[in-house]
Amino acid sequence: MGVSPDVIDQSHRRSASFGLSESDAPDFSSPLRGDLRDALDENRFLFQHAAPVMETLYDQIANTHSMVLLTSSRGMVLHSLGDNDFLEKASKVALTTGVDWSEQSKGTNAIGTALSEEEALTVHGNQHYLNANKFLTCSAAPIFDPYGQVIGALDVTGDQRSFHQHTLALVRMSAQMIENHMFADIFPKAIRIHFHTRSEFLGTLVEGIVVFSPEGRFVSANRSAQFQIGLPFSALKAHTFSSLFGIPVSSLYDLFSGTLPTPKQLVLHNGVTVWCRAKLKSNAPWTASVAEGQATTPTASTNASSGAVSEEAASRPAPPKRAQLSTLQYLDTGDAQVSSVIHKLRMVSGKDIPIMILGETGTGKDLLAQAIHSDSPRTGQPFVSVN
Repeated sequence: MGVSPDVIDQSHRRSASFGLSESDAPDFSSPLRGDLRDALDENRFLFQHAAPVMETLYDQIANTHSMVLLTSSRGMVLHSLGDNDFLEKASKVALTTGVDWSEQSKGTNAIGTALSEEEALTVHGNQHYLNANKFLTCSAAPIFDPYGQVIGALDVTGDQRSFHQHTLALVRMSAQMIENHMFADIFPKAIRIHFHTRSEFLGTLVEGIVVFSPEGRFVSANRSAQFQIGLPFSALKAHTFSSLFGIPVSSLYDLFSGTLPTPKQLVLHNGVTVWCRAKLKSNAPWTASVAEGQATTPTASTNASSGAVSEEAASRPAPPKRAQLSTLQYLDTGDAQVSSVIHKLRMVSGKDIPIMILGETGTGKDLLAQAIHSDSPRTGQPFVSVN
């Protein structure tokens, strides 16, 4: 059922130590409205990245007498989606927004136990500590923030008769998707290395993502990266890009510059060869030096009598740096659909082919249009938006 008997036994002992009894009635107490509002504000970053994934996950389990829940790191339910027929049953055991589902409050259950164990697991039927919850089957996975700390949990709960062995895998993959989305958002000025031992797994949920400062210091790594590198988050803090990948961080520009750089093979410190893609930012000190070295130096005209630089030369803008990264690349934050669109745009960039951008208000049509213009041979000409 997705969890070892030892884990359940240990959780039951913890539940008893919290003063809970198996016969306890469901606790419907919830925080004051202000406390719930504070909890939602505190977890806004988590909710922002989890809500779209929850919608997708719910689409996979709709009409199975189940619901999807998001909780804080302390087990408070922040958001839920569910089948109407099951929501009524769930409300009878306080499986609603604002209620605490930590082990301290509800005993052994997938949410609380996954948070305690910091691993994905299923708690099914009689494995629950409270008798009131034994009609449930629950699969939950902890969600780790980009700094390696548990930030919340994602859970699918349903009637135990609706149990399916693939539910835990869906929950685990969805939690991983949330974690990967966070990386693209929280480190906008960092270097991100996406890697896997198999090139076809780049861009998928199982790719490793490791983040470095522009100088090459380790910042963060997702769980797949920790597994492939063979070091936990705490040990990775002592490393740099060079110590993990065996080449200077300044080599990244040579390897991954270009409109559509192909994956490259690098060797990890443990001897494992991996395929890599790099998400580079133009503010890295080594990209700046490369750009300056390649830029054409303007010749200043001088006044013969005074030797002063002419006003025209002084006011003339510096020529563009040839080593600037693609503007479209700034928009490529790891979303597979966006990456696919950008790939197609690069194929027609510079060609006399009209491009129509469709999308709802607020989806970034104008931003994408400006990026296309900036990456085209017409970048020096005026940008005229036709909406």
